[in-house]
Amino acid sequence: MRWIDIVLPPRGTCQETDRRLDEARALVDGIPALQDRHGLDAPAVTGEVERIGRLLFQAVTAHQAGAFRDDPHRDGATTPGKIDRVGYHIVAADDRVGLPWQWLHSGMGYLIERSPIASADHGSHPTNADPMRVWMHRQQDALLDPDHVGHDDRTQPEILFVPGHGKDEIRRLMFREAEGIDHALAELPAAAARLRIPGAVTPGLLAARAMLYQVLHFAAPTSQPPEVSQAGENRWLAGLMAAAGEPGADPDVVDDMVGLEKEILGVDPVEAALDQALESYVHRGAAVPAGAGSPVRTTAGDGWLLDDGPIAPEHLGRDGCLPPLVFSNSWCSLHWLGQRFTRAGASAFVGTSMPLFSRPARLFAGLFYGALGRGRCAGEAHREAALALRERLGPEHPAWLAHGVQGYATLRLEDL
Repeated sequence: MRWIDIVLPPRGTCQETDRRLDEARALVDGIPALQDRHGLDAPAVTGEVERIGRLLFQAVTAHQAGAFRDDPHRDGATTPGKIDRVGYHIVAADDRVGLPWQWLHSGMGYLIERSPIASADHGSHPTNADPMRVWMHRQQDALLDPDHVGHDDRTQPEILFVPGHGKDEIRRLMFREAEGIDHALAELPAAAARLRIPGAVTPGLLAARAMLYQVLHFAAPTSQPPEVSQAGENRWLAGLMAAAGEPGADPDVVDDMVGLEKEILGVDPVEAALDQALESYVHRGAAVPAGAGSPVRTTAGDGWLLDDGPIAPEHLGRDGCLPPLVFSNSWCSLHWLGQRFTRAGASAFVGTSMPLFSRPARLFAGLFYGALGRGRCAGEAHREAALALRERLGPEHPAWLAHGVQGYATLRLEDL
């Protein structure tokens, strides 16, 4: 497929672009409060997402009217294979990279319905990297000689599943995600990658062994920040999680503890109750990473929170040890972690733009890796997974637009 680079003007160059992007940023910051009033997956959230998407589209076209015009002579990268689709690569600076560009909406529809979308502080062509990574060399070789099969002697890329911090009672939700990814990879006609699922990962182990893997997949609660409160203030939540984790837990008992009035159709009632309880608890007093652009605060905003403490992207990136692809299925990770991981050495980052329940988050993960395993690049895999999730949950459910891609969306699993 072919990518088109759309370079945003520097702040101060186009007043209309600045105004609309600032307005969009303010509305994005208000999404958690909107979800608190209406629910994480309420149609009102989808309506606000569309409104923000139109602002983003207007901001880009205010400076460049033909920004989304398909012109084969425009700058951009090409991924190996049949060129049957065009992708849009937003080149921005500072916090604008972390805006939810996957929400771009022309007024008639979401652009992601027909084209993959990614953002970065650099162009889409891998030669912008210095030095070039192995996957970039392999991709260039495939472009120069598409008939050459050079993958026969390669070992399968390995994905390290990194479970985030959480009590034993909610850890089962994280490992359901691992099972879903493993199942998606196992269903492919040919083995595309291996998922490694350790029992626990410490910051030291991750820093020492990250270089041995081609993908890091971090799973943590997606409806709450990394840390909810100090232990002394945690009794109510701990009691709820203990009740939910009991074998044969009665959903009605858990619902009574949380205050739910009805069960969410098609969702494990105990899991749904736990998800909503965590969400409610967060909005009553949990904290937010500095620079996350959200009204919620956290004291564990340095990076990923593991059982033995946090680990920062910058620590993982020392000596160029970060794998090419990082997927952080955790709370609002795209804005406050995406650029930090790509600047630390990751080539592509997949993360979330808003709080969402664990079930759609892990469904998306399985769909994404399934598409990667079928030969799609990261940008196209993201698009296919999003549309498949919309098909499953319905167009009014906002979760299909929750994830985004930063960095080189041209990255393919088969080149790792």
